[in-house]
Amino acid sequence: ILRGRRFGFSLEEIRQWLLVYGKKGERQQLDQWLTLADRQLVELERQRAELDVSIADLKALRATAVEEMGKLEQE
Repeated sequence: ILRGRRFGFSLEEIRQWLLVYGKKGERQQLDQWLTLADRQLVELERQRAELDVSIADLKALRATAVEEMGKLEQE
């Protein structure tokens, strides 16, 4: 359950996952699981891209602040 939450799945999606996990499962259940996993992978990749942009922006702002501090110390 914790792994499913870490991946961003809802409780209902985790319940469906647990129906398949550790069992042979039916083809329809496995197809559903693959669809959920594919959708969540796309969402996680989108979130990672947003985080990468935010991290780059924050690093740039930090660098600007360090540069400004250096100028103040020279005065």
